[in-house]
Amino acid sequence: MGNVMSLAKTNNQTFTAHLYLDGRPVVLNQQRLQQALRDPRITNLEKLDAEVGLADSRVASFITLADHEDDAPLLLKFVPKGNEYAISLELAGVFEGARLFIEDKTHNLLAGTRAPVQYFSIRTYAAPKASFSDIESGPVYLDLISQQNDKPLYRHMSSGMSTFLNVDPNMTVHNALNNKPATFVIKVIK
Repeated sequence: MGNVMSLAKTNNQTFTAHLYLDGRPVVLNQQRLQQALRDPRITNLEKLDAEVGLADSRVASFITLADHEDDAPLLLKFVPKGNEYAISLELAGVFEGARLFIEDKTHNLLAGTRAPVQYFSIRTYAAPKASFSDIESGPVYLDLISQQNDKPLYRHMSSGMSTFLNVDPNMTVHNALNNKPATFVIKVIK
């Protein structure tokens, strides 16, 4: 009985982590745009695009991939509710405490301070609904499953930027063009 209690406690643990996809860190688009402005070789067009994106709170709120592998990853806080997690940002500034959510009509993964709490489950090769004890030992491959529609997140490329959707971005009806879910690497921090 003692082992069951300690396992339950481990499974209900809040933790922070970084996510990576294809070797690049998952970041808030605000971070990506700010990093672009620090590039000394930025063109005027790229600078203006970054400034416009930073001025638009929706554009800045996209969850995306960093442009470079060595850019700082976004620190995410996973708060459990059963086998699901509310995920928020550990980030100072305008997006402090913002929660990840799926936008209704577009299915985009965004961060917002006024967003309703939405839950995600973690699927690993070993566990369809993984808990902290399944991932705490080291980097692990995983899929994030949106509990809004019980679908994994997919990577979508548009105008050179990666976004994440809880629907397959294949707009055709041909199954051969279906995408695979985004398989992230998670690194638990604490």
